[in-house]
Amino acid sequence: MGSRGPAPKPTAVRILEGNPSKRPLPANEPLPFPGEPDMPSHLTREARKEWKRLVPILLSMRVLTAADGIALGNLCQAYSLLVQAHKSMRQASRAGGSGLLMKTPSGYVQQSPLIGIINAQVEIITRISREFGLTPSSRIRLDASEPTTDPLEAKLCG
Repeated sequence: MGSRGPAPKPTAVRILEGNPSKRPLPANEPLPFPGEPDMPSHLTREARKEWKRLVPILLSMRVLTAADGIALGNLCQAYSLLVQAHKSMRQASRAGGSGLLMKTPSGYVQQSPLIGIINAQVEIITRISREFGLTPSSRIRLDASEPTTDPLEAKLCG
C-alpha cells in the first residue's frame, strides 16, 4: 500500500520558501548535483525544442538537478503531444470539419478523441510544471533570494 496523504514538498522548495513550517529539514536526504541533466534520446523534435527552452529557465530558478531528466523529459514530451494534437485538430477543421466533432461510421456525431488527448496532456503538463515551480501559484511561494549557504556545502562542512 502506498503512502497516504499529499506528497511531501521537496526540501529544495521548502528552503526556497524559507521553511515556513520551521520543521527540521531532513538530515539524510540525498542531494543530487545541481545542473543540467542529460536530454533523453527518445524525445521528439518539438520536445527537444521545449527542453532547450526550459533548461535555462529552471537553472536560473535553481530548481534543476542532474536527477531531474526523466521528469523534465516527461514534461517536454507531454508538451510535444499537446502541440501535435492541436495541429491535428486544425488540420481537421481546415478539411471542412469542426475539429471538435466527428461522425462515427454509423453516422453519430461525437466529440473528437483529440480533445481527450489535449485534456490529458494539459493535466500532465500542469502537474509536472508545479513540481518544477513553473506555474504562477507554485512560484509565488518561492523565495528567489540567493541562499546564504549551499545545502550540499552545509552537509559536507557541518
